[in-house]
Amino acid sequence: RLARMGAAGRYPVLLQGPTSAGKTSVIERLAAATGHVLLRINNHEHTDVQEYVGAFAPDEHGKLVFRDGALTTAVRHGHWVVLDELNLAQSEVLEALNRLLDDNRELHIPETGETLTPHAHFMLFATQNPPGAYGGRKVLSRAFRNRFLEMQTDEIPAGELTTILERRCAIPASFAAKMVSVMGELQRRRSSSRVFAGKAGFITPRDLFRWAERRPGTYQELAEAGYALLAERLRSTPEREVVAQVLCSLLPRVQLCAETLYERLLCGAPGGPPTAGPHEGGTVWLPSTRRLYALVAACMASAEPVLLVGDTGTGKTTVCQLYAQAAAQALHIINCHQHTEAADFVGGLRPTRGRTLQLEALRGRVAALEAEAASARA
Repeated sequence: RLARMGAAGRYPVLLQGPTSAGKTSVIERLAAATGHVLLRINNHEHTDVQEYVGAFAPDEHGKLVFRDGALTTAVRHGHWVVLDELNLAQSEVLEALNRLLDDNRELHIPETGETLTPHAHFMLFATQNPPGAYGGRKVLSRAFRNRFLEMQTDEIPAGELTTILERRCAIPASFAAKMVSVMGELQRRRSSSRVFAGKAGFITPRDLFRWAERRPGTYQELAEAGYALLAERLRSTPEREVVAQVLCSLLPRVQLCAETLYERLLCGAPGGPPTAGPHEGGTVWLPSTRRLYALVAACMASAEPVLLVGDTGTGKTTVCQLYAQAAAQALHIINCHQHTEAADFVGGLRPTRGRTLQLEALRGRVAALEAEAASARA
């Protein structure tokens, strides 16, 4: 269906569906099959027009030049572009797209006054989750959506999801089938017990891929990996017990004991399991600390990003520091607050302070170096 829509080449395409339904993946596959370069823009509440169109930035000589954004680059060179999470973008971003989505198909760059006509091979795609079912998603106006060819995507059927897990993650077909059955049962229980929480509150297809990437070799390892991923992120004990019950009922010959799982994970952590006494620096390895350290070590072993959620003073940052020390890795800590911006993470332009003093110090070092070189020649 997407290939037929793209065959027209003129009309933008909007894919709407639940999370992890493969909306972006099918666009990437189609672009690769047709030999097109695909550029991707991830929208959020702070996305601005400059990320689409471009902005002035200094070149290698310090001169301000205009740098094309992803959308401008695609329009110029005939690439494909996908706008992820379109209904998270700000209103001014959507308004900037209107001219490109109209019949005249033009992109105006206010900073340079240039008006571009899209390359013949240019194609625009957009994806979004249904508004209302997902937090923060706005309802796009009917007039704006009418500019797209719209396609609804459904959840991946269980049979197809089993095949994807087996082939993509190289796990046995029996494991893949059991994992999909676990997901179905957890979603059924969530839908019946907490209607307003959504059936994806326990598990989504992305969790299945993360589960499979831990490469379990037995059903016992499969159950333990599933418990560590799915149950340990839940705050309430009854919900964790539900996950354990489902795993034990659907996976053959497994027994789950949280303490045994933590100790096994600690054996694979850098430096081995920590001792029970005080650690260097005064850290005491309480059971809660060992649990958190074991789960972080399991995530790090699979190269997974980690989000630690808990009350203040429960040792979240301390565990990260201890793991970095054990793994002999440098740890950078950024204290986030309401005024934290992207430049605090990736860097940005800042005015040079005390330039006169720095120049004088540089002249002094250069003069000393010249004097040293002259004395060496003499």
